[in-house]
Amino acid sequence: MIVSCLSSQPRLTSASIGSTLAATVAEEISREFVKYMRSGVESERLKELGRELRGSHSKKAIFTESLVDLSSADQYFVCTICRSTINVLVRTFTDGELSGQNREAESKKLMLGVCDYFSITTPEVCSGLFDLNWPILDFIFNETAANSQSFCGMLPIPICQVQQEDFNLTLTIEGDLPTESNSDLPARSPQDHLVLHLTDIHYDPEYKVGGNAACDEPMCCRSDLAQSSPSSSAAGYWSDYRDCDTPKHLILSAFNHIKDNHKIEWIYHTGDVPPHNVWSTTRQGNIDMLTEIDGLLTEYFPETPVYSCLGNHEPHPANVFGNDEIPDPLRVDWLYEHVWKLWSKWLPAEAEDTVRRGGYYTTLPSAGHRIIALNSMDCYLYNWWLFYNGSLIQEQLQWFHDTLLAAEQAGEKVHILSHIPSGDGDCWSSWANEYNRLLNRFSGIITGIFSGHTHKDEMNLHYTDEGLAVAINWNGGSLTSYANKNPNYRLYLLSPPTKHVVDHLTYTFNLTAANLQPDQQPEWYLEYEFTKEFTEDTSPAGIDKLLVAMAEKPELLRKFWRYKFISADPKLSQGCDNACLSKTLCRIATSNYQKRTRCRELQAILEKSLENEKDEEDNDDDGAPGLKALSLTSLLGLLVASTFLA
Repeated sequence: MIVSCLSSQPRLTSASIGSTLAATVAEEISREFVKYMRSGVESERLKELGRELRGSHSKKAIFTESLVDLSSADQYFVCTICRSTINVLVRTFTDGELSGQNREAESKKLMLGVCDYFSITTPEVCSGLFDLNWPILDFIFNETAANSQSFCGMLPIPICQVQQEDFNLTLTIEGDLPTESNSDLPARSPQDHLVLHLTDIHYDPEYKVGGNAACDEPMCCRSDLAQSSPSSSAAGYWSDYRDCDTPKHLILSAFNHIKDNHKIEWIYHTGDVPPHNVWSTTRQGNIDMLTEIDGLLTEYFPETPVYSCLGNHEPHPANVFGNDEIPDPLRVDWLYEHVWKLWSKWLPAEAEDTVRRGGYYTTLPSAGHRIIALNSMDCYLYNWWLFYNGSLIQEQLQWFHDTLLAAEQAGEKVHILSHIPSGDGDCWSSWANEYNRLLNRFSGIITGIFSGHTHKDEMNLHYTDEGLAVAINWNGGSLTSYANKNPNYRLYLLSPPTKHVVDHLTYTFNLTAANLQPDQQPEWYLEYEFTKEFTEDTSPAGIDKLLVAMAEKPELLRKFWRYKFISADPKLSQGCDNACLSKTLCRIATSNYQKRTRCRELQAILEKSLENEKDEEDNDDDGAPGLKALSLTSLLGLLVASTFLA
């Protein structure tokens, strides 16, 4: 009996230790900070915690990078501050302090106090984020048993994650699963369709040429450059590698180049028209930008069908969607109604019901070719309504299943549009699990999946639990340069009549060179053609073979990494060390952040390849290459961890 008891104890890991540590520190912060807000007197422990946390994180990265790409120190900071902030709110709610007519004002004072005390970001950003999001969070706190575990436990940070039993989802899926990897691939032909993929335009009507590109906010290039600032901080004419979005003249340049150089048959537009100023958006501003970009697409490509899906920046406030269980004042019906007006010229009348209900639809542009456009905010961790009721997402997933089943019975081939790839760390793993089950089941009819969101020219391979490669998600990169990339657009060659992707081509220009000649159009060029640089076999089975080749030949993986960031000067200067290569390979092989079996297998092959590569080098520098693999952020993460573990 004693042996049984001991064997059931969880094994202590660095993640479990870090989780306990973060939870303990978060509880200390919330307790001490509430005392401070009530009395105005800082305890010595709060001063100590404040000093340690203020200097441990990057103000920019925690807003501009995906959570999974943050350093260990930044992940620790985000998890700890998330938990402590929620604890503070819950504690003051429970004590009855946040009630009555001053409820909002007191809550804002509390939140801005946390933001300022721990130097999270600027007061303007904190204030704006509170004003836009508080009505939703206030409702959720009042209507659910929200706590720091449920809110912060879904973040893709190992030390923050907890089991979310209440949010488990299981769809009933009809039919049999595949028994072998998907190797279907038609031959190339002169009749192949040429299709444009635009994504993440992030149009900034307030972009200021020569403005401040080195601001403290998560997005820059909107304010005047101070006279005391160096000229290097000035925003470039054609956009900027730093945290800036897209001026209109860049959009026009791209559209002109596409119109003049390619005969495209239709366009996939996978979301995110508004810019990254998530603390200062307005409903009318988002409507106006959506209308303007739609008008430009119509002007430049009047006879070309455009099939769109929603990105997380379309609503106001950003990221937040829901359905009819949400209170009327907090719903985004206005957005669904507006995009229906824009999209309806290319969609059948019967698509109106689902667009106006949830921003998703299906259409049959030609016999045998079905498009399904999803609203992937059902998986986005910054969609606060997931914390209110995770079952809200089941409706669209069930519709997705039923639509795929009908397409299979009709003998159709299917393309899927979805802003957020399911393997992204910001996508809720419970949703990704069910989504992947559907892709596995219907992989025989799915011939293309197209996404955006990450701003990277990349792909994700979908596997069954048995390791069969069944589907590919192609990511179109982004027209915005936000952040540290060159603008790009993507073209696909699709084989009729199945519409399999048989090749893709990425077009871009070098932002450094373009900004040196602001009076001339950028020099758009073909950066690469996938089949010439990597493999002619673009089936899922073929891409799986490519991943093995990348693991065995690190130079091939390095080439993929360069193209992933559109050969941007800051990234090329930074380089990709062994840890970066391993992470790059893992990401391609991941379609659910919590399931990484194939990722681990490929990483093991890569590790041996890198060891062999190192053995072949003339090692004259006494181990310096090994030090390069340990990044500054990793060292900072270790330093922070040691500080709290001491």
